[in-house]
Amino acid sequence: MRHYENIPIELKDIPRWVCVKGSSKLPMQARVNEPASSSDPATWSSFDEARAAVDKGYYDDVGFVFADDGIVGVDIDDGFDEDGFLSALSIDCMKACCSYTERSRSGRGIHILVRGTLPFGGRNNRKGCEIYRTGRYFITTGDRLIYPEIIENQSGIDRIVATYFPEVVRDGEGALTPRIYTPIWTPPENGRIRLDPVYPPVYPGSRNICMTSLAGQLHRQGYSREMIYREVCRANREACMPPLPDREIQTLVSSVTRYRRCSA
Repeated sequence: MRHYENIPIELKDIPRWVCVKGSSKLPMQARVNEPASSSDPATWSSFDEARAAVDKGYYDDVGFVFADDGIVGVDIDDGFDEDGFLSALSIDCMKACCSYTERSRSGRGIHILVRGTLPFGGRNNRKGCEIYRTGRYFITTGDRLIYPEIIENQSGIDRIVATYFPEVVRDGEGALTPRIYTPIWTPPENGRIRLDPVYPPVYPGSRNICMTSLAGQLHRQGYSREMIYREVCRANREACMPPLPDREIQTLVSSVTRYRRCSA
């Protein structure tokens, strides 16, 4: 179903729209019958132009391009279970973001659009969840499930990244790193083994997501909420420059541990 009237106005006001023909996922330019690019602004159009091309029968769908301007898209492929109910993954991500959510073109998936950023351009975890801030587009239906507006929710994005994308991310140079934030275990010295890890320095701009990543790792390993809180407080105190307020640590630990443990 297409309900373009439900697409948030702020999204319609951004001139980053493309079109799609039939069941294809190839983005097309609204003005001419030529392919569009998710990285070339010259091939994008306004929402009204894209909508008009669909209304005239030239194309069948419109799509919004992500271009690193503070809007992040979460794509759940199998958003519903075999009985037609929302999947646990969908519910988890929707609760984390509390932002505009629509059913995908196929009717089987969901899209969440939320304001914030990512420590990488985008990623597919190959387990049903994708997340992007640039270089991709979503075929946009307006078939809203919940939340009419796109809100700012960096903590929700951080929790999704820490939970579902913990194993491999790309840094600013495109290099692969094992985790968003990884404690360092030093080798034995003089026959003595250090029981506590060393936490690498964390600077402003990445403190929240690094501490959320650490909390997520500990949560998946079976640590209790109290143990996670104590360890994240220690990491915050020793590594963050400057440390985050204790209230923020409490909030992110509560956010991570309120959800079921997931091995994704």
